[in-house]
Amino acid sequence: MNHNKESEWIAEMQSILQEKMERDYPVGSTHRDAHPKSLGLVKAEFSVLVVIPENLKKGIFAKASTYKAWIRFSNASGKIQSDKKKDFRGIGMKLMGVEGKRFSTDEKFSQDFLLMTNPTMPLGTVKLFRDAVYYSIKVNPLVLVLKLLFTGHAAILKTLSKGKKNDSSPLDITYWSTVPYKLGDKVMKYKMEPASAFRSQLPAMLSDNYLTENMQEHLKKETAYFDFYVQLFKNEKHTPIEDAGVEWKTSDSEFVKVARVTIPVQEFDTPQRKELAEQFSFSPANALEAHAPLGGINRARIAIYNALSKFRHQRDGKSLKEPLVEEFENY
Repeated sequence: MNHNKESEWIAEMQSILQEKMERDYPVGSTHRDAHPKSLGLVKAEFSVLVVIPENLKKGIFAKASTYKAWIRFSNASGKIQSDKKKDFRGIGMKLMGVEGKRFSTDEKFSQDFLLMTNPTMPLGTVKLFRDAVYYSIKVNPLVLVLKLLFTGHAAILKTLSKGKKNDSSPLDITYWSTVPYKLGDKVMKYKMEPASAFRSQLPAMLSDNYLTENMQEHLKKETAYFDFYVQLFKNEKHTPIEDAGVEWKTSDSEFVKVARVTIPVQEFDTPQRKELAEQFSFSPANALEAHAPLGGINRARIAIYNALSKFRHQRDGKSLKEPLVEEFENY
């Protein structure tokens, strides 16, 4: 890998995405660049199971514990658009009150988990990520399509198209980390699967915000649950670290359940929660050293998210906010 070239690509993406943010979102809009449309910020609890395999008892999973958490659900599109448009979804989950040696000191007591509704990051290398940002923003999205077609990456276009859906609710979907992280002295990916008895119905007529509406209807009546799983690295051929576009097949490495996520009945579709959702910053870097982010896509995301988050908060006169356990009940 050419680290100098990778650094150039990351710096270029950072510059392009900041220009896009300045162009698309005026001062005071508070919107972030990645996943700008929040579908809701909810309170949750993350409970590590009592019985898990000894070799997985690292970091957060070292012992049975329950952490207060915030979860921001979002659409993946880089622009704010109607929920009627098919899209991927994302989760930023922030555990609070987490003690231990940290990968980054930007936040003191948080552990972030970032997930998407696809088992892979289709543009799975820094070069492909850079090309997507450059051609779709600086040139024309059609040029990106043609470039992928003529460079043997047609499968990426198929994955991007197939993965976009009209989901019934953010609470009804499986989410994957798509990229690897440390698990102590091992390497893992992770996923969250819905485990609720209640499931939403896709409305006959979709509204612009039906995903938020369905999620709020669910959480007015019923607690929502997810099961949290980890999957271990086996070898570079079948479970590569540097190409997030390659799926780690369960035939090579099974997912093992290690935690339960509980989202209690609550009213989240409020002005206060919407404001709070935009104050928080989610990053692979907000992690224990035991769960340090790995691979080129994570290196790119850390640099870009950090720079754009600081730019956004400084531009809008907002302070970066790390949520604290003692403030949890105030919201």
